Parts: sequence; structure tokens; C-alpha cells
Amino acid sequence: MDLDNTNSKCGACDDPLSDGVRCTSCNQDLHFHCAGVTETGYRRLGDRKLAWRCSKCKISGAVSPKPNSDSVILREIKALADKLSPLESLKEELSLLRTEFADLKTSLSETNKDLKAFNDKIKEFEVRLQQVEKVQVQVDVLRSRLDTLEEENNTKEQWSRMNNVEIKGVPQNSHENLFDVISKIGKKIDYPVSKAQVNFINRVPTREKDHTKPIIVSFCNRYVKEDFIAAARLVLKTGPLTSGQIDLPGNQRIYINDHLTLRNKALLAKIKKVAAERDFQYVWVKHSKIHARKTDTSPTIVLKSEKDLTKIK
Repeated sequence: MDLDNTNSKCGACDDPLSDGVRCTSCNQDLHFHCAGVTETGYRRLGDRKLAWRCSKCKISGAVSPKPNSDSVILREIKALADKLSPLESLKEELSLLRTEFADLKTSLSETNKDLKAFNDKIKEFEVRLQQVEKVQVQVDVLRSRLDTLEEENNTKEQWSRMNNVEIKGVPQNSHENLFDVISKIGKKIDYPVSKAQVNFINRVPTREKDHTKPIIVSFCNRYVKEDFIAAARLVLKTGPLTSGQIDLPGNQRIYINDHLTLRNKALLAKIKKVAAERDFQYVWVKHSKIHARKTDTSPTIVLKSEKDLTKIK
């Protein structure tokens, strides 16, 4: 695609598209990151690009995905979630059955009338209780499997972002040159960036209140990305980086961080809240992993899931 063509839009996020991939099945144009493929990997396909299909078309098409592909994991997650949905009501039924069972025993102690009927009813309830308890065990197993699959999928998604940097707070306009913006930031943090080091640059949708879309920069290798972030943090120790410092309107503060998945962003927010409550002085992200430390002399803790919140003491 023509890098200067701004009329095309991404079929996944509906944002302007200047470069990307095209699905030969649905004929949609997609950003490299929306398609889940790097520009380098796509270029290496050669003639195979004539048969390249997006993940949606692969799932709905006749060719089955590889057993260990992300689409298989996502379908299995959905299937398990569908199974769990009706089973959740069994918890309430189990509670009601236990209450009825207790009431029956109380009634039995108060009167000997219809003893046989009571005994039969009790046996019926005992059988139902056993069945519900067995199903509850299955629910617990399915939930554990679902949690594992979601964690595996999140790990793979985060790995696909290992070369990415997320830059927030940069004012946007319809005629902006994102590479020019990155070049100015690189100059300000004393880490010049060349086009040869960049795979792609794009703004992505956001849930932030101000609706300023963050910029995602995908570098050609992880080491350039890590050096870029390290240079930015070194400069930010002396004071904030603002839009005015890179010749853009206003005095908006600019933030430069690893490109985390939505799940890891939510985890980071929870970790910061718990760390503040327990007097932890430091919480940071390095190599796309969340770290915490209580004091300068305390050991560093790596937190990968909500279960690890117990490590913050």
C-alpha cells in the first residue's frame, strides 16, 4: 500500500491506514498490529501473500487452524465460558437444597407423622445434593481451565507486543506526521530514531476520557525498544516531557511505556493501588513485566497475575 494514502481505513479498528496487509478472502485492509503480524514477517511471505487470510477468515474458512494457534485457544475459552454459564445457577440450587434438607430434618424431629414420606424425601434430596456437588466439582475444574487458557492467551498477546512502545499525551491532528513526532521525541531524550529502526507507527483507539489516541511504535527489535524507553526514563527523572518541548500545541505531559495488554494494564492499576495501601515506594514495568519494591533495599517482586498480589505485604 502507498504510505501516503490516507483514504484507506483498517477493517479491524476503522482508523486511517497508510500501510498494512490485505486479506485475500474478505479483501479487508488491516494494520500490521491489528492483523497480528509484523511488517517484516508479512514481507517475507513473498508469493504466499496472494493467499494470506486474516484470523476471522481462517476461523470461518475450510482450512482448520493449527492445534496450538491463538484461534484454537480463543474458541476453547468461549466454549468453556458457555459451559460455565448455566452451571453457575447450580450454586444457588445447592444452597436452597441444603436449606430444605435442614428444614426437613427439623420437621422430622418435631413430629413422627408420615415418617416414611419424610425418609423418602430426605433420600431424594441426598441424591440431588450428591449430583449437584459433583457438578460443582466439574465447574471448579472448568473455571480453572478457563483461567489457564486466558492467562496463556494473555502471555502470547503480550509477547507479540514485546517490540512496541506506547506513547500517551501527544496532541493529535489530521495532518500529523507520526514519524516526525517520534523523531522529535528521540532527539529530546537523546536517542535519535531512524526509519530503519521502526517497523510501524500508528495511533490506536483508547478508553481514556480525553479521547486522545496513544501512539504505538513498533521497533524492528526488542533491544532498540528497551534502549528507547531507558533513555526516556533517564530524561524524565529530571522533569516531565511535554508537548510544547517537541513543538506541538499546549503543555500536555507525555508518557512513554511498554505496550501492555488490556489485562496487564488492569493488573498494573490494581498493583499500584495495593502497593500504595501497603507503603510500597516503587512499582514499574520492565521488559513488559510488572515489578514492585517496598524500599531501596527491599528485594524486587515480579507480579504476573492477581494471585501475586499476596506478595505485596
